[in-house]
Amino acid sequence: MVEDQSMTFGTDYQRANSAFNFANALGVNPLFAFTALGNGGIPVNSAGAFAENRFSQDAKSFSIFTHNVINFTDKLSLTLGARYVDEKKTASFDQLNSVNGACQASVNGVLTGAFTGAGLPGAVQSGIVGLNCFPFAAPVTLTAPVGLGGGLASNFLPTPREWANVFKDDEITYTAQVGYKANPDLLLYAGYSHGFKSGGFNLDPTAANITNSGAVLAGGGTVAPIFADPRFKSEKVDQIEIGVKGTFGPIKANLALFDMKMSDFQVLEFTGVQFLTFNVNSARSTGAELELFGDFGNYMKGNLALTYADARYPSNCAVGVSAAALGSVTRLCGQDLTNAPKLTGVIGLTYDGPLNSSGWGLLVSGSMNYSDSRTTRTIDLDTNNLPIPLARQENYFKMNARIGLTTPDERFTFELWGTNLSNEITRGITANTPLRGGAGTRSLIGFVEEPRMYGVTVRAKF
Repeated sequence: MVEDQSMTFGTDYQRANSAFNFANALGVNPLFAFTALGNGGIPVNSAGAFAENRFSQDAKSFSIFTHNVINFTDKLSLTLGARYVDEKKTASFDQLNSVNGACQASVNGVLTGAFTGAGLPGAVQSGIVGLNCFPFAAPVTLTAPVGLGGGLASNFLPTPREWANVFKDDEITYTAQVGYKANPDLLLYAGYSHGFKSGGFNLDPTAANITNSGAVLAGGGTVAPIFADPRFKSEKVDQIEIGVKGTFGPIKANLALFDMKMSDFQVLEFTGVQFLTFNVNSARSTGAELELFGDFGNYMKGNLALTYADARYPSNCAVGVSAAALGSVTRLCGQDLTNAPKLTGVIGLTYDGPLNSSGWGLLVSGSMNYSDSRTTRTIDLDTNNLPIPLARQENYFKMNARIGLTTPDERFTFELWGTNLSNEITRGITANTPLRGGAGTRSLIGFVEEPRMYGVTVRAKF
């Protein structure tokens, strides 16, 4: 797989992002004005700055598996399964072309000390470099001053650098389940399984950036740079499940208790600049599921489903994680998993039978869904460790309904339907708005789930 990516700055890039991120506190257009400090007194306009980047990835996978059911008696059985998986992936980031004088001037301003000499705080310096050197339009050829020994600026600052790497992993996944059919209407079972989700690469210009920039700059050439690993590890999960499935008169019931322990759990975060996958030491989900299906006769059926799941990151989830991900993971520890409400449920009732003696068919169906509150962000806390507004979606109910008529010859069906009848406005995902503010002043975007909808459906058989 080869993917080419390009970005070009427009004429108002600096002015717009100065307003959005500095709110005129440093003048009308500091992203433009302060580049003069790193360019001999002449400010640099970023209009037309661009980069053309290429990401390549190749993958090979080999697996062999077996699945067996052993029936000891008519009632007692054992299911055994196993799979061996061998994965190899290669990936690289190469830059085909780039021009960004404003980025180089900003880098010069930091590395020569010109920004510090002008009294600019460290956070402002980082903001100027981060915006003028937006990763998708920043050259990998940015240079460091001779006073620091020259070479690439990416050896001192977190600016893009080219990389190539190999990911290898293999794993044996397996499952074992005992089933006991006490009678034709009752099944008891218990099982254990070990699963595997392959790791891979962050295909991003910043995936191999320096992680100890501050120490390198403070060390005056005595501290070696440490670069992030663009790879993320494979995720593994161990699950225990105990359950029962039975029929009790007109009711069919399924009940399951489960406990899932995940190691090197893969987390996908949108930072407002890029999508980043990183590993968390561990995560866990413990809970129960109940499903009931009822056939009450006279064309009436009902259903009820409830799930309780405590899906969370433990307080020590940052143990052993990479330095590049440590800041994000530390803020995750103790939080619920994204979009994992503790309690969810749905209840429904349906009549599907004759309207009267005329031969017409009638369908009347209604359901109601419930969800507990849930976090809609990857991380609830901002980089200043304060809660982010609107990170959580509060609990809610949603109601759906459908009514329909079918002609006596069953050729035509006419249905009127509606979903989310109470028009509950809920968010599925909340994330940082690209290039809009920082911790404490951050702009957010929310992806709203479906509002109230209604319509008519006509079906015909030919």
